[in-house]
Amino acid sequence: MIRRIASWLFNRYMLELLGLVALSLLIWFVGPLVFIQPYQPLGSPTVRWWIIAGLFILWFLRLLLRWWRAQRMNEHLMTGLARLTSPREADGTPAAGSEEVAELESRFKEALDTLSKTRFGQTEGGLFGRWNKRYIYQLPWYLIIGSPGSGKTTALINSGLDFPLAAQFGKRAIPGIGGTRNCDWWFTDQAVLLDTAGRYTTQESDAEQDKAAWKGFMQLLKRFRGRQPVNGVIVTLSVQELLSASDAERAQLAQLIGLRLSELCEELTIRFPVYVLVTKSDLLAGFNEFFGAMSREERAQVWGFTYPYDEKTQRSPASDPQAASALYMEEFDALVAQINRLLPQRLMTEPDLARRSLLYALPQQFAGLKDVVRDTLDAAFSASRFKEKPLLRGVYFTSGTQEGMPFDRVMSALSRRFALRGRLPADDVPQQGRSYFLESLFKDVMFNESGLTGRNAKKERQLRLMQAAGLCALLLALGGAALAWTLSYENNQRYLNEVADNAGTLRQAVEESKATDPDNVVALVPMLNHAARVAQSSRFEESAPLGWRWGLLQVPKVQTAAHATYLRLLEDAWLPRLSSHVARSLRQVSTGSPEASYETLKAYLMLYEPDHFDATFVKAWLRSDWENTLPQHLVQAGLVDQLSEHLDRLIDGRVVVSAQPIDATLVAEVRQRLAQMSPAQRAYSRLKQLLNTGDKLPPDFSVVRASGPEAPQVFARASGKPLTQGISGLFTYDGYHGLFLHELPKVTTLLAKEETWVLGQAKGRRSVAQEVLTGQLANEVKRLYLMEYARLWETFLADIRPIRTASLEQAGEQARLYSSANSSLEQFIRAVARETTLARRPDQQEGGSSGSTSSWLGEKLQRIREEQHQLSRLTGKPLNVGGMLATGTLEADIVDFRFREYRRLATSNGSGPAPITASLQVLNEAAAVIASARQQVIQGGGVPPSLSGTLEKVRSEAKRVPPPLNSMYEALATSTSSFVGSSVRSTLGGNLNATIGDFCRRAILGRYPFTRSATRDVTTDDFARLFATGGTMDEFFRTQLQTMVDISTVPWTFKQGVDGTPVGGSASLAAFQRAASIRDVFFRAGGNTPGIRLEIKPLDMDASISQMVLDVDGEIVRYQHGPQIPKAVSWPGTRGTGQARLQITAAGAQNTGIVTEGPWALHRLFDRAQILPGNSPERFTAIFTIDGRKLRMEVTTSSVLNPFRLKAMEEFECPDRL
Repeated sequence: MIRRIASWLFNRYMLELLGLVALSLLIWFVGPLVFIQPYQPLGSPTVRWWIIAGLFILWFLRLLLRWWRAQRMNEHLMTGLARLTSPREADGTPAAGSEEVAELESRFKEALDTLSKTRFGQTEGGLFGRWNKRYIYQLPWYLIIGSPGSGKTTALINSGLDFPLAAQFGKRAIPGIGGTRNCDWWFTDQAVLLDTAGRYTTQESDAEQDKAAWKGFMQLLKRFRGRQPVNGVIVTLSVQELLSASDAERAQLAQLIGLRLSELCEELTIRFPVYVLVTKSDLLAGFNEFFGAMSREERAQVWGFTYPYDEKTQRSPASDPQAASALYMEEFDALVAQINRLLPQRLMTEPDLARRSLLYALPQQFAGLKDVVRDTLDAAFSASRFKEKPLLRGVYFTSGTQEGMPFDRVMSALSRRFALRGRLPADDVPQQGRSYFLESLFKDVMFNESGLTGRNAKKERQLRLMQAAGLCALLLALGGAALAWTLSYENNQRYLNEVADNAGTLRQAVEESKATDPDNVVALVPMLNHAARVAQSSRFEESAPLGWRWGLLQVPKVQTAAHATYLRLLEDAWLPRLSSHVARSLRQVSTGSPEASYETLKAYLMLYEPDHFDATFVKAWLRSDWENTLPQHLVQAGLVDQLSEHLDRLIDGRVVVSAQPIDATLVAEVRQRLAQMSPAQRAYSRLKQLLNTGDKLPPDFSVVRASGPEAPQVFARASGKPLTQGISGLFTYDGYHGLFLHELPKVTTLLAKEETWVLGQAKGRRSVAQEVLTGQLANEVKRLYLMEYARLWETFLADIRPIRTASLEQAGEQARLYSSANSSLEQFIRAVARETTLARRPDQQEGGSSGSTSSWLGEKLQRIREEQHQLSRLTGKPLNVGGMLATGTLEADIVDFRFREYRRLATSNGSGPAPITASLQVLNEAAAVIASARQQVIQGGGVPPSLSGTLEKVRSEAKRVPPPLNSMYEALATSTSSFVGSSVRSTLGGNLNATIGDFCRRAILGRYPFTRSATRDVTTDDFARLFATGGTMDEFFRTQLQTMVDISTVPWTFKQGVDGTPVGGSASLAAFQRAASIRDVFFRAGGNTPGIRLEIKPLDMDASISQMVLDVDGEIVRYQHGPQIPKAVSWPGTRGTGQARLQITAAGAQNTGIVTEGPWALHRLFDRAQILPGNSPERFTAIFTIDGRKLRMEVTTSSVLNPFRLKAMEEFECPDRL
């Protein structure tokens, strides 16, 4: 318990946490006492809380970083080991020993997935126990070498160490006891033990392969644990090989062990401790008898000795061969003496005489190892074989398990001398499985000294060099920063002193300016010059050098403050003088120069109306005024440039308003004087008269000029004017761009744009909507011109109409002329589009892609239209087009927008022909269909199915094209439809009467069931010929009328032609609709024989009737006051007699009934009954009265159309005309 508490309290992380708490308390209580005059940096509790929180956050991040680095290094180790490949010779063949290295790698990779995420260590440790656990990379690593069978693996298995991965991989890497063919990796909770193959030490099985495998093994360690490949080497020497081998064999073994250790020193370049384990001590006669009674704790002790080691000097007496030998002899004698001290007690407690004899001989047996072990160690650790001798830490005697025959060196010597047989009895051979003197040796000796191992000299040199380089870089950085800060401080201090001198000069200039004329703008120039240069330094021009910066630069802050002061002087002191100067110029301007008065008034008002402020104009006007009013010697001295520079600083990118009160009286006087200027209408009249009388007028536009010689065959004018007379050249595209725009004075545009606010025509402050809606004089002249331009073109185009046609043949010819290649119609549309697209610049290609003109124009016009609608709605005023267009694109809105359809038709979208081509293609198709329809009508056929659709396409196209195309398309479609409809009515009317009318009247007129009172019946053949599917009525409708009839309406109607008139009348069409109903009732199953199916269910009959029998052409329905069972019957029946008979049997009376005959016998039978409607259309009740006796039956037909009371049959009349 105490140990757990101590481990918890003295845990490194707990100590760090306690240190942080102490530091936090120091900051909290002592911090407020720290003053850095005049500041108290830790006076605020919030600041202290933040600092303390920051310390804990940094500590926690450090823990996370440490954990992340350990995990990352461990994963790199695991990943690197997993990627190992077998070595190969230069020619690509496997190198010697590659099989061994590959086997080492494959064995190790078995546990990689688990090891990469496993952490080892004690589970105790309290709150920070998890942080104490370490990855494989962080554990100490020990290498075990020894000859085959020396007991390396046995010692590990019985060492008493904890193997955390035993559950997954077992406690032993290779099953069985004795001999490790390949290297095994033993992962304990305190260290990693690398158990090498014994042949790696002796290299006797295959020298070349064993040597290569051993070298590869060392490189593997060095590669993945470069700074400290191993923390120690454990050399195992078994008692068996020491006692049974000859002197030469022991010398060879010592030489091999020394050679392996030398190779490790050279390859790993570190100095590591070596622990010599004399294993299989149980083979000494008397060992088991002497130590067998020990407890587990006693057996866990160390039996051996550890050489002294000075941690300060990192030296050990064992480094000296002679001293090591002397220490060995001394320590070994101490071990023998200890056995001798314990011997009497063990002899007294052992009752067995044979075991006593063995106990008694153990000191001599153990002493026999003294010289053997010493000689082996002296030979193995000879100084001549090492460049840097490993650190021999101690010699220890152990036993992993007890098996085999013990050695009795005394008996062996006597046997050899006296020829005796000195063999232990078989019953006395020990067979035990306990370990001796291993557990504490590993845990308390070896693992506790894991830090004795030196580091890789090369790696350490590299690390020290890197650390030194980093330290030097840090020192250089700190020194450079200190030097830079020192220089920056000195430079900035000199700069501040310089600015202070400039500020003093500026204050003096400000005082001197107060005594000058308040209207004199020139008098403030010296003060403004000083203010502009107050933050400037003679030591740099634009930006401060690098030596001024480094976090101490004061120049930007000073320049900002200086610039603010300079602007304040410009606005508060100089701007009022500017407005007074402009007002004085406005008073002095000549009344005979309205333009100069206007410009001066505009400049004066801009200084008071920020919404109309124009910095460019103000600067230009003031500079011109200064150049004209200032004395020439001042102008030549550059004073105007200085004034302009200060003016630029004042108004560039800013809107300024003078604090000087505006002179309203002066403004009103000047406005009244300027109000006498001529209005825009007068200016436009003069301009138009001037242009019309000039010699630059372009040719007039006419239909013939635009369409070519075929124009008279296509066009006419509704007014009767000739096609050669058109529109004046002034109102053409060339007249606008080539003449009007060049002659329109630029000043008119400027005056119109500024008229509202300069002349003060609007009273009070105006809203944005009112500003947009208010007409502006600048565009009024142009607007008036464009309005007249659009009006003339609209009147002209409205006057164009197509040539009238008098027949279907002429209509087809007209369609051909319209759609022919390069037709007059196409040329005319393209010419109109060119003349009405004024927004297109003269340098743009005509008829090209609309991307540069149409797209932009469409977006612009859409936005303008939306704004116009919104503004009209908001203001509640009618839209003032002139005002709106004064701020927009007049050409686009007044002209281009009105005639946009012509431009759409004539302009290609860049990926195909212009829409006019597709539009005329519709007419081309119409021409072909009209020709086909004319031939079909002549031959007596009906309306071609494609005609209606084609004419509808023409009419639809007419809705998408502008005048005169729309009227031309509409006239073509209407006239064609009218001509075709008239011809079809005449032709089909004759055919109808010939094919249906005459026969129909002969077949059904005055016959039953169409005439209920008739005695003659319509024959089934005639009925079928008329009404069956494919009969005359059905066939005529399908082939002649169906495409012209709308059967979705009730009653059916003829579809209207393109001219709006139907092909036929409603009377004849009603006959075909009734015929369809008759067909659906009597010919439901198809075929040429009429028939019906129905279900008859007797309901009741008078009590006097004993039986009722209904015979429907052989299908019997019988009823005797029993169950009411419906019976399905059909007409005609199965017998084929054409007879329907209803018979009743009454008690005491003869059979009586009703009999009807003929093809409609069933209809006639039900005509004798009283019919009552049922609860659905297909159901009714028939009541028969026979000899005063009544019976009732329910009849259900197969259709909602009752064949016995079919309205279509009762109202049917034979068609004779359309």
